[in-house]
Amino acid sequence: MSELRQVDTTSKKGARTLLLLMVLVSTAAFLEGFDGQIQGYTAPVLIRLWHIHKSAFGPVFVLFQLGFLLGALGLGNLGDIVGRRRVIIVNVLLFGLFTIAGGFTANVATLAATRFLSALFLGGTIPNAIALLIDYSPTTRRALGVSVMYVIYALGGSSGGFASAVLVPTLGWQSVYWICGAVAIAYSGVLYLYLPESIYFMHAGATLPPADAAPRKGKTAWVGQLFANHRGVMTIALWAAFCGSQIALQFSNSWMPTILSGAGLSYGRSVVSSALFQGGGAVGSVVCGWLLGRPGGIRWLFALSLGAVPVLIGIGHAVAVPWLLTSLACGAGFCIIGSQTGLNASAGFLYPANMRSTGAGWANGVGRVGAMCGPALGAALISLEMPIATVFLVASIPSFTVSLLALAVHATNPAKD
Repeated sequence: MSELRQVDTTSKKGARTLLLLMVLVSTAAFLEGFDGQIQGYTAPVLIRLWHIHKSAFGPVFVLFQLGFLLGALGLGNLGDIVGRRRVIIVNVLLFGLFTIAGGFTANVATLAATRFLSALFLGGTIPNAIALLIDYSPTTRRALGVSVMYVIYALGGSSGGFASAVLVPTLGWQSVYWICGAVAIAYSGVLYLYLPESIYFMHAGATLPPADAAPRKGKTAWVGQLFANHRGVMTIALWAAFCGSQIALQFSNSWMPTILSGAGLSYGRSVVSSALFQGGGAVGSVVCGWLLGRPGGIRWLFALSLGAVPVLIGIGHAVAVPWLLTSLACGAGFCIIGSQTGLNASAGFLYPANMRSTGAGWANGVGRVGAMCGPALGAALISLEMPIATVFLVASIPSFTVSLLALAVHATNPAKD
């Protein structure tokens, strides 16, 4: 067998291939980020139009996260079997179709069903996109490459907020779903024409380079291998960190516009504040990607997650001061989304090449248990009619937990520096 070497990104052809892949994957991530946040941005309007209590919208958020969980677990490792390219293309097409369907719903039950199906295919796209990007990236730039992808993902989420603030009052809430879904469907055709396949999948019979080699019985990995070769404790700590991070992230994504609107802010200002949360996350993703590229970089996730605690607490006391509220929302995104991006990148490069989709898929999938708990936590706090300061105090606890788990991941990584 011949040894499979990484793409030479110093050559013109290799650099062009990596750049093309980066553009294609990042654009898909932008659409996924836009799509993943629209139920939160349209919630304040739908709660009013459908004459329901705020907590009654909770099933939409929870089922979206459940769909993402099942997609990440069921479709995330499919790329290791049938190829990452075809999984990404089909999933982008299908999440676009079901997003359009969401714009035709008239109650919570049907909207929740369409968002569940959209999330199912979103969940299968992200781990394969991470694995495909890492397959083509130089070892020293893997974390940065994934972080850039998540910068674009966060910008997509932020753009969804600004777009909703313009589209919903003028064209109605349905327009956000229809436009996002139509663009995703069209873009799946672009991916079909230009997206390359994983070099590891195309050369499955070749010997992997030493950095990516791992004992295996076949071409693909299964979840048990994530616990082999002294990776068990690290994998458990990583999964727990994903859970905690997703609780904090999805609580903010799902309920921040509704909570701020209920506290007296206008629809436009509450949505823009939430969009700035995503914008801060884009900056945090870049910073975290750079830090992870340094020796022992995963330890920086400790500081980033810990920084979210005072910022979240501050949001609960800053509703009456618009400039401070928007600044804190941006800072919360910097810390929470930045650390989540770091975890996503870590889930790819902590494991060898033949199990990257599996490692990223299971980490994202298990993390979606926490993602379901985040919206459920928000619904419970809202139903109890707690003061906004108490709500954000409780919301800061998961970020503190993640900071400790990040240290545990580093300490138990068998391949750490």
